Amino acid sequence: MISKEALLQALANELQAAQAGDEQATRDALLAMRTLCDVALQAKRTAAPSVTSLQQVTVAPTLQPTRIEEDGANGDSIFDF
Repeated sequence: MISKEALLQALANELQAAQAGDEQATRDALLAMRTLCDVALQAKRTAAPSVTSLQQVTVAPTLQPTRIEEDGANGDSIFDF
């Protein structure tokens, strides 16, 4: 993780570059500052512990197939006639 001091130092360096450069250099430095800020803000969001709640899962009992009784059936096999 990037330390706060390193981040602020990088922002200060980019600010100096933005103030000292021409229009294109200023835009580049501002874009770099924006990126540094985005990284810092994103790191704070992901560093916060997330609370997850566990839900109890209930398992429904499986239904046993009902046996069909037919008058002409001889056994359990499909090949019994």
